[in-house]
Amino acid sequence: MSQAKIPRKIQLEIIREKHHQLPLIMNESGIDCWLIFIRETEANPDPIMDLIIGGDVVWESAFIFSNTNEGFSKVAIVGNFDAPAERKKEIWDDVIAYKEGIAESLRNYLNNINPQKIALNYSEDDVVSDGLSHGMFLKVSSILKDKKERFISAAPIIQVVRGKKTKTEIKLITKACRLTEEINHTITSLLKPGMSETEIQKLYHQEMDHFGAVEAWQRVSCPAIDAGPDKEIGHVGPSPKHFTKRGHSLHNDFGIKLQGYCSDLQRMWFFGTEIPAELEHAFETVREAIIKAADFIKPGVTGFSVDKIAREFVKSRGYKEFAHALGHQVGTKAHDGGILLGPLWERYGDTPKGQVEEGNVFTLELHVTTKNYGTVSLEENIVITKAGCQFLVPPQEKFILIE
Repeated sequence: MSQAKIPRKIQLEIIREKHHQLPLIMNESGIDCWLIFIRETEANPDPIMDLIIGGDVVWESAFIFSNTNEGFSKVAIVGNFDAPAERKKEIWDDVIAYKEGIAESLRNYLNNINPQKIALNYSEDDVVSDGLSHGMFLKVSSILKDKKERFISAAPIIQVVRGKKTKTEIKLITKACRLTEEINHTITSLLKPGMSETEIQKLYHQEMDHFGAVEAWQRVSCPAIDAGPDKEIGHVGPSPKHFTKRGHSLHNDFGIKLQGYCSDLQRMWFFGTEIPAELEHAFETVREAIIKAADFIKPGVTGFSVDKIAREFVKSRGYKEFAHALGHQVGTKAHDGGILLGPLWERYGDTPKGQVEEGNVFTLELHVTTKNYGTVSLEENIVITKAGCQFLVPPQEKFILIE
């Protein structure tokens, strides 16, 4: 039986926790109105829906969170056939049902609260804040043409409400991480020289199916399995032509989705008992870079400053810098959007400039390449606490030996 989807009762509990966070988040961002404008969400969902709304709608719908001098309010304006489901959730202060069209109800409500800023779900840099389709943007711009100059990006709200994990969310992510490690442990007992990458991945899929979990990203490359020195690590699936061998390492990049939340971990094995000094040096470099970043990270520091700690250490050990960000957020997606622990590169936009917050769940991941033994790569998952961070499962401290 699949355990991948979040149980409805738990989903509504998380939504209530998120709604409870919103007044402070909106106040700190200086935004007094957040408008989520959607339709036919089964075909075109907004990434924030599962955390804030829960469930699908058919007709054009407006979910409005306002934080004014009169207090915080949550209102759903939906088609008459969508209205009963929204009322049943018991998460809205009011559900306004329309019959012929949403325009009049939406205009009347916004005229009544008269917000100074209307945040919409669009962003140039953050994919999970960019859920408003172009067609729906044109439509809301037409309906609210007298307020169009008040439109701003909702990214400052979405990045925080998505990134600041609730107690329930942290429990679910931790549960997914623990099962990931349990599966890794099971597969370790089955590994031996001469196995192909595809054979090993098949074992992982069998274990995932046994527990009712699904892959955290596309199945063809989850887990990624990399055997020996000739395999290039990246977003690529396993090969039937690469085999484990004594004296070689094995790497995986593995994440599952369990009850709606993901894990994302990388582990390293070595076939034999005498690990070459070159591999030991590489492993110690990667592990120490992760520990240094973990020791540094805390609420208030910028994403790029955390990345710099690990990046500079790797270079000081004689390796080229890794060609990706140190860490991304993890949640309902393996790549959960929001603030990034990354360098100030064009491809990342402004996401590394944001500040880390308590409750964020990040990966810490990097690799180095050796001359004779290929790539060594590790990835850990951490949650940000008031004073620093905690690993969700114990970090890997040494190669897992397959004798």
